[in-house]
Amino acid sequence: MEISFYKEVDSTNSEAKRLVDGGKAPGFAVVAERQTAGRGRFDRVWQTPTGNLALTFAITAPLSRPDLPTLALMTGLALHDVIQPLLATRATAKIKWPNDLLINGHKVSGTLIELVGKVLYIGIGVNLVSRPENVPYETFSLAHEVDISLEALAQAITECWSRYLHHWLEAGFLPLCDSYNQHLFGRGEPLRISLDRDRQQWATGICKAVTPEGHLCLADQNGKVTRYNAGDIDIIRTL
Repeated sequence: MEISFYKEVDSTNSEAKRLVDGGKAPGFAVVAERQTAGRGRFDRVWQTPTGNLALTFAITAPLSRPDLPTLALMTGLALHDVIQPLLATRATAKIKWPNDLLINGHKVSGTLIELVGKVLYIGIGVNLVSRPENVPYETFSLAHEVDISLEALAQAITECWSRYLHHWLEAGFLPLCDSYNQHLFGRGEPLRISLDRDRQQWATGICKAVTPEGHLCLADQNGKVTRYNAGDIDIIRTL
């Protein structure tokens, strides 16, 4: 996949959209080492100071796929499978359903997927050299444990993600599900997830696994399992 590198953009998702609007065919990546207007889910700010990685894939959306939401989980697994080998045994990477990556329980990456017309924009941010500190959860920078350039990390993620996309397009998420669950944050432990943007509605239970459809399974105290197809796992810092 072709990668275009930038020193600075407002956001890599926005730049990728401009490229498509200007006639560039989907099937490329945009990488920047600084964003001035990075975004996360629910229009939350995503900080990308100079040296951190911002990466967006632009692909033609497989709109006929009923399992399209599992592309998010596939992305989380690809990130894990690039970053964990870099950490070796010095730290442990886990996937916070559906696609964020945590290292020793601290957030190191986030993903924003947007569908515009017939194009999917998969935006990924990784704290490579620095980490945000004015957020209500613990964060991590790869520089604490890993010596890798932004270009090399972007290339590794692009290669792994493209390979997993090929497998996903052919066979769906099912062949990847077991591997995903092996690295699922909170599996076997009590979890709380917010079910709405304003974090007013919550669900709690013991995290059992993620299904091949991408649903998170929580068991209540009686063992009854409920599946959730959307939500945000609570990793809010308690002080």
